[in-house]
Amino acid sequence: MKPSYPRRPSQRPTLFGKKNRRGTATVELAIILPVLLTMTLGTIDVCTAIFLRESAVLAAYEGARRGVGRDRTNAQVVARVEEFLNQRNIQYGGNVVEISNPGFDTAETLENVTVTVNIPVAGNTLIPSEIIGDLTVSAGVTMVKEYKNLN
Repeated sequence: MKPSYPRRPSQRPTLFGKKNRRGTATVELAIILPVLLTMTLGTIDVCTAIFLRESAVLAAYEGARRGVGRDRTNAQVVARVEEFLNQRNIQYGGNVVEISNPGFDTAETLENVTVTVNIPVAGNTLIPSEIIGDLTVSAGVTMVKEYKNLN
């Protein structure tokens, strides 16, 4: 015999005798959401680290290319590296560029000169700097001085 009153949704019989599963999606979301957020933020930070590494390589290359020509100085190299990093909105400290000895000021024709760029990771990622510490991304490029400076 059918009941004369309508049943509430929670009292309706389910298919194949399954029990009521109200709230299951909420519990699953509460368990999975922190894991997904952690993985998402971690992925973003790994991509940021890759971007920083590539930016350091390109900044060193740009600086070295600026310095290998005639009458180019170390100051011009440092200015080009800092300009490149500013264009990419990368935070950096004071001594971001290291130039080997001899530098571009005193190198002879066809002498190797190395430009090394050091970018601090802190301030360039989503993870707070207290967790990361003082990690640094470094990259160096060696090029041959094309012409000795005439001065």
